[in-house]
Amino acid sequence: MILAAASTSSTKALWYLTRATGLVSLVLLTLVMVLGVVQIQRWTPTRWPRFVTAALHRNASLLAVVFLTVHVVTSVADGYAPISIVSAVIPFTSSYRPLWLGLGAVALDLVVALIVTSLLRQRIGHGAWRTLHWLAYACWPIAFVHGLGAGSDGRVGWVQVVDLVCLGAVLAALAWRLASNWQVDPTRRAVGALSSAAVVVLVLGWAATGPTQAGWARKAGTPSALLGSSAAGSGGSATISRPGATSARGGLGVPFRAGLDGTLSQSGAGRDTVVTIDAVLREGASGRLEIVLEGTALDDGGLELRQGALTVGPPGAPRQWSGELTGLAGAQITARVHDAGGTNATATVELQIDPASSRVSGVVDVR
Repeated sequence: MILAAASTSSTKALWYLTRATGLVSLVLLTLVMVLGVVQIQRWTPTRWPRFVTAALHRNASLLAVVFLTVHVVTSVADGYAPISIVSAVIPFTSSYRPLWLGLGAVALDLVVALIVTSLLRQRIGHGAWRTLHWLAYACWPIAFVHGLGAGSDGRVGWVQVVDLVCLGAVLAALAWRLASNWQVDPTRRAVGALSSAAVVVLVLGWAATGPTQAGWARKAGTPSALLGSSAAGSGGSATISRPGATSARGGLGVPFRAGLDGTLSQSGAGRDTVVTIDAVLREGASGRLEIVLEGTALDDGGLELRQGALTVGPPGAPRQWSGELTGLAGAQITARVHDAGGTNATATVELQIDPASSRVSGVVDVR
């Protein structure tokens, strides 16, 4: 049984675009990291001269900036998570997964610093620029951990493969860098190798027990209003108490308040889960109410909602009032609805759910 627990007016396109650009950004940053090591080692493939490698490194960096910008813009524009442009730039100021989103802001700030210093390279001098350019090496691991902690695809198989390939590529480049001229400074390189290995073990251990496990959304710091509320124990009902239904004036002219009884059904799976509530109005008005919720099923019994719609009306016009969901906390749903004449109203629905029978009851108030 799934009880939706998030509200958003964002479209599927924004949601998919945010996730896709984040993953592509990681791949491009990995390429930039590896090519950076290649340039430092002054290794040149036999099939093309060194300037080709430099051009590829530069173009990959620019492309990474483009995808990173789209990732940030779509994350802010998508209404599911309360991410502001300030939170995207100033680390650890967001109420949504503050630590993991904050790391993303740190990575973004590092990229911006690299861009600015590269543009001012002639003014600040090559030495200062080169020193600041070492920030690129800190950007990749921060972005990698951000993706694991803030993303919603930690348990998706092919995404895990992409993450492991990126990690393997960076580790191979790092190993090559440390192994080159090992005899020059063996102590420092040994410390670097052991430190890197320890960090990798810690990150992989954390990933195996955190982002790839059920319930990570709650542990990551997702606000409770955006989390799925688990149904009550077997045979019980949800813990939301239903106010007493009151009579409303005849018909469905606003304002009206009515009780409801109906069923909850679920279709699809994973990221394409659809939860439908179909109910009959009683004790105040006659008619039907339908709520459709679309999102990603969570292992802890919730749903990350991408979009939702509500319709309510009398028997002869069950869609008299219709609109998109604007808020949901626990089992209380709100929507901004309108009728054919252009009259706007706010619908509030409070639900009780019986997990054993998939029956729902509650109250709808439109005013």
